[in-house]
This record gives sequence, C-alpha cells and structure tokens, in this order.
Amino acid sequence: MRKSLFTLLFIVASTLQAQEILYTPGDSTFITGLLQKYNAAKMSGGSLMLAIAGEFTGNKYVAGTLEQGSNEPLVINTQELDCTTFVEQVVAIYATVNEGKEGFRDMCTNLQRIRYRGGIRSGYASRLHYISQWIADSAKQHIIHEIDYGPVGRTLPIDLHYMSTHPASYKQLQGNSTLVNEIAKWERAMHGIEAAYIPKQELLRTANELPVYDGDIIALTTNIKGLDVTHIGFAFWENGKLHLLHASSAAGKVIKDHKNLYEYQKNKKNQTGIRVFRGK
Repeated sequence: MRKSLFTLLFIVASTLQAQEILYTPGDSTFITGLLQKYNAAKMSGGSLMLAIAGEFTGNKYVAGTLEQGSNEPLVINTQELDCTTFVEQVVAIYATVNEGKEGFRDMCTNLQRIRYRGGIRSGYASRLHYISQWIADSAKQHIIHEIDYGPVGRTLPIDLHYMSTHPASYKQLQGNSTLVNEIAKWERAMHGIEAAYIPKQELLRTANELPVYDGDIIALTTNIKGLDVTHIGFAFWENGKLHLLHASSAAGKVIKDHKNLYEYQKNKKNQTGIRVFRGK
C-alpha cells in the first residue's frame, strides 16, 4: 500500500470542472524534480523522451492502479506502474518540458489530456482504454505522431471489442450494462480503421533499415480477437539491435530489456509486430 495519499481539488477555468487528483508527496516531488532537471538540460526529441523514461527504471510493476472508485480521479503514481501508466506519465512529463513548464499541476493537465478522450475526464468510459484510441486522440492533440514505416510497413484492421465482450475481467464493468454499452460505443467508433505496423519478422533489421529511433513509443500488436495491442514501451538501440524500455510484469519493475525486441516477440504467438510513435 502507498502511504500519505493526497487528494488535490482544483478548478479548471475553461471547463469549470472540479478536478480530483490522487498522488503522494513523493510523486509530486519526483515529477517536479524531473521537470526542473530537463528544462535546464535543454534536451529535445527522442533523447529527451528516453532520458525521462530512464528515470523510472527499477520502479515497481503494479497493475490496476487507476481503479480508484467510481469518480475516476486522475491518479498520479510514479512508483507503481503498468506498461500504459508508465508510458502515459513519461509522455506527460515530456510534453510539459517541451512547453517550458516546471509545475506539478502543469504535468497533471498534460496527463489528463493523454489519458482521457479529448482531455476531458468524465468517468470510466472517458478513459482511453485501448492503445489505438490513445494514439488517435494524442495525435489529434499534436502530442505524438505515427511514423512513416516505409517498405517494412504492412497494414492490419482495428477491431476492438474485448472489453465489452469480457466485462467480468474489469471491475467497473461487472454488472453494469450501461457502462458496458458505453464502452462498446467507443469500440465501434474505431471499427474498419486500417493501421500500419511493422511485422515482427522485420525486427532483426539494423537501425539504418528500420525507421525507429531511440525514445520512440513502441506498441506491440496482437492477433487476440478484440484487442489491438498487448504491451507498450520505449525504443532504444543497443549493439545494433532494437530493444524495449518498459514496465515489465515478468521482471516486476521498469527495465531496459536485455532481450532485443525480435527475441522478445519471436516465440509469443499472439504478438504480431509493432506500431511506432514519436513525440512532437
């Protein structure tokens, strides 16, 4: 259990919406320190993204940290992370540094923009639960953009329905048909979209052959029915091979994976390749 959980309430003038934020003093101190450090460092692009991500190395892998009651507060948890909350917080810090801002509340504003549809938090269904939804929304807000895959790229159809057809797997959806229907509506909104990706057999290529840079966001695509992506992290190159910096459930913490990404995916039958995104 995390100690000294704080609740911060403030008003966003543009929406007149009370914003509840759950965090600890350690979270705010950690984030403020990173904002000050990297504003002073004058870094940018992938080197900045990867450096921020590296600051989380060793922090615990913990799933389900956002499930904090029916009011859907904005949860800030820098010490206990799953793959998605890790990436969200890194990107939010990155965006705040790019704005030249150093305030904890500034980072919270960016995190809400990234985690919720259109940046508006209005309950569980407003959270961007699928990575394809998260990607599309963040691209609209000019936070990230998908790269051009060139000749190694292929396409796959987006067909989201896993959450609405497996409600028992999600605490908030259990016995709540209204919320299940709301989730299903947003799943259908992505139906028929063709997404570009790099098949996993291409991942042994060199840095000169793959259009992937250090600090790019890598989403691991899947053939599991109703899902689009099963994992997410950050790219880094080591000894000519592409690797993943990620919150690993197997390792129980955030790691720079010693396995290259081809080896990581090779024997995972439900993983098909990667989608790649870059910070603005």
